[in-house]
Amino acid sequence: MAELRVALVAKRSGAFITGFRSLPQCEIVAVCDPDPAMRQTLGDRAHVPDSGRFADYEDLLERARPDVVVIASPMPFHVPQAIQALDLGVHVLSEVTAAVDLEQCRQLVQAVRRSHAQYMMAENYCYRKPMVLVRALAERGLFGRCYFAEGEYIHDMKHRHHEPDGSLTWRAAWQVGQRGCTYGTHSLAPALECFGPEARVATVSCVGSGMHTDPEHPHDDTVLMLCQLNTGGLIKVRLDMMSNRPHNLTYYSLQGTKGGYEAPRGFGDDHKIWLGENVHPQPLTASAPEWRSLWDYAEDYLPAIWRDPPEEAVRAGHGGGDYFIVHDFVQAVLKGQRPPIDVYRAMDYTVPGLISEQSINQGGVPLPVPDLRDLAQDARHW
Repeated sequence: MAELRVALVAKRSGAFITGFRSLPQCEIVAVCDPDPAMRQTLGDRAHVPDSGRFADYEDLLERARPDVVVIASPMPFHVPQAIQALDLGVHVLSEVTAAVDLEQCRQLVQAVRRSHAQYMMAENYCYRKPMVLVRALAERGLFGRCYFAEGEYIHDMKHRHHEPDGSLTWRAAWQVGQRGCTYGTHSLAPALECFGPEARVATVSCVGSGMHTDPEHPHDDTVLMLCQLNTGGLIKVRLDMMSNRPHNLTYYSLQGTKGGYEAPRGFGDDHKIWLGENVHPQPLTASAPEWRSLWDYAEDYLPAIWRDPPEEAVRAGHGGGDYFIVHDFVQAVLKGQRPPIDVYRAMDYTVPGLISEQSINQGGVPLPVPDLRDLAQDARHW
């Protein structure tokens, strides 16, 4: 019998099926979605019998009695559903973003503190192969002192703002229903990790381009969020879910005192890197700095998870992130260890975007980003 009974909540949770089914310690026993068609699709993919298919989340918790829930419901439900599970001692793997306002952040941290169950945010972009390698190089000090990074999420999502009948979807309210960097964790998280585990955003300044292509919603076509770090350094985040353009999705760059990295922009471009001070795999043949392929460094520095991954991991969504994040989460649960993206790191990724909503409405003024580690055990506010 499997050690962990897993329940999947909402259609997007299907992305994690391959990861859980690859682990003999886990068994997917239940799925939940209020929409019958989505519930059937999810249940069929997870091979869950009709008795394990639920329309109501509370009904799932009561009757299926899972050990783990994967919460992939619309953003405003992430925290309420996580708290319900945590208070029952059920481990939580939650989709991004962790919360939609600062009060939800406080409630979530308090719930994790009082529960013996584990919480992890599923920021799968941190597990994509290129950024796993870049982070490993940064941790070894090969970029020198990192002081600047960029993260971009450019994805025209206008087609997801309305239902077929014309009514607004949850994305219309929570992703483009207000100004600011409302969906910034995919851009911020991998960049922030290159600065080390102690790095967090100390202040945020946010500005926008204005509304040009979809004035029905108040969200700027392009939003820039500038993040000053507590350890020194600057991260620029660009969020664009509105502009009319081909799919680009993500871009990252990193600059340090000894080297730099740039992701490809398309048209056959590759991941580029330059590292100084004789750290190249082969001697430099030119006096001027030259870009090299990032993959020149894979043999010596690529972490173990990406050295010989199974084919199912390579095929998994988000560049393998949906597969590897499940493995890390399950290991943390089984061993009683802190997950790699625990509730505080989830806050480090999420809270800057929430503060950006205040900054952009104040003309881009820099505002402090609270550290949820400082939240007193019985505090109601910062």
